[in-house]
Amino acid sequence: MPKPGAATKPPALAATFVSVDGVRRVESSAALRELAGAGRFFWLDIAGGGAAARAEMLGALRLDEADAAWLQRFGQTGRMNIERERLLAVTWVAEHGRGLLEIHLLCTSACLVTVWNGSAGVLDEIREHFAERASALEKSPHHAAGILLQLLLGTLQLAISELDERFQTIEMQLGQKPESVDFPALTGRFQTLQSAWSNIDRYSSAVRSAIVGVEALPGMNRHAARELNDYASQVADVERRLHERSEWAAKMSQDYATAIAQRQGEQINRLTIVSLIFLPLTFLTGFFGMNFFWLERLISGGRAFVGLGIVLPVLVVAAVIAWLKRLRLL
Repeated sequence: MPKPGAATKPPALAATFVSVDGVRRVESSAALRELAGAGRFFWLDIAGGGAAARAEMLGALRLDEADAAWLQRFGQTGRMNIERERLLAVTWVAEHGRGLLEIHLLCTSACLVTVWNGSAGVLDEIREHFAERASALEKSPHHAAGILLQLLLGTLQLAISELDERFQTIEMQLGQKPESVDFPALTGRFQTLQSAWSNIDRYSSAVRSAIVGVEALPGMNRHAARELNDYASQVADVERRLHERSEWAAKMSQDYATAIAQRQGEQINRLTIVSLIFLPLTFLTGFFGMNFFWLERLISGGRAFVGLGIVLPVLVVAAVIAWLKRLRLL
């Protein structure tokens, strides 16, 4: 799970208009102005593109200048603000290969607007699902916002499930061939996961604070309040799941370090045993290799060669091996 807000080149702008009439791609601000003028509640999703292209689309909605500027100000922390006439949220969606992407959501009495730097296709199913429920959701903008926020959160739930599969694969590698694991890359992923959990943890606190007393807001119906409270619970669940995965990642890091240390210890033990076996032979070679005249006279001849050069080394090696087996080192 890459770090939220990771710097990557955004795709080309894709503006999608979602209403009771279905899902349609908007090619120009003029076309958007015409669709928005119908007077029905809608969701406009603006994905990718540059600031100028997004500003042109947002201008067609005649939003408050402060809100339009806020929608384009990326690099914010997760937050939520619920008022009588609008709802603001900075949250994330998960895109395969790019991780968590910051998305800004604005809800007014007339529409929902989301702006983010991702691939529009990521939310295709969400748009279709929202369009199917649009006739009921347009009666309460806050209700629509609660449903949409839950649908966006579903991309994070799916990403966590995919993360579980990766973790299980890594655990199998650690159990079978720990040296095959790219530990520097693995550490980087774990740090990114920790960062993601930290962001979602702060966001969960912000959502809980925003939801407190939401039922008492003027114009807030019970369905909207229930969906927003459900969303707060789901965010808490995502935060808990990410925290558990962070602990899982920390445990795998420890397991990796332990497995590598154990493997190195086994290799050192093997080298030590080999050294013990050949240490007496090294001594014998050194001793009988000394060029002293008296030594050369005593051990000359074929018998000396067989006895001291063949039989004695074999007996010494056999004795050392028997001793190591007795000590249960072999």
